[in-house]
Amino acid sequence: MLKKIVLLALVLIPMGAIAQDKIAYFNSAEVIQLMPEYTQMLDSLQKTQTSIENELNILRQEYEKKYNDFMAEADKLVENIKIRRMQELQDIEERAQTFQQQSQQKLMQIQQDLLKPIQQKVKGALDAVGEENNFAYIIEISNLVFVNSKSVDATPLVKKRLGLK
Repeated sequence: MLKKIVLLALVLIPMGAIAQDKIAYFNSAEVIQLMPEYTQMLDSLQKTQTSIENELNILRQEYEKKYNDFMAEADKLVENIKIRRMQELQDIEERAQTFQQQSQQKLMQIQQDLLKPIQQKVKGALDAVGEENNFAYIIEISNLVFVNSKSVDATPLVKKRLGLK
């Protein structure tokens, strides 16, 4: 009987300690979108995207010009010249596709590189807020299924820590 009581106490004591831990939730998207670094990141990505689109337009214009020239002269051209010009058109198409794919990959890499310091800054603020308020856990709200009305929203605390409104 004593063994059962001791075993029950050993099981219930940690549960009581866990119940006392403070848990908060946090909305990272809300905070990140308010950061000036995020706006700078978006501007940088937009400039890169514009450069990519300009280069693609140059390739499209080159293709259209060669295509129109080819169509205007197609009836007059010798077969081997037709084949060479059709190959040139195909090469331009392939270059444009390759460029577009590589550009999208590069754009994603740039976004990840620019987002990393922003995320690190938010993580630092989260760590500080967690320590200051004795939170055992701060959980991203997008991962939560249920939030009790008594739960603590750490988002305003993180915003304040980062100097955001």
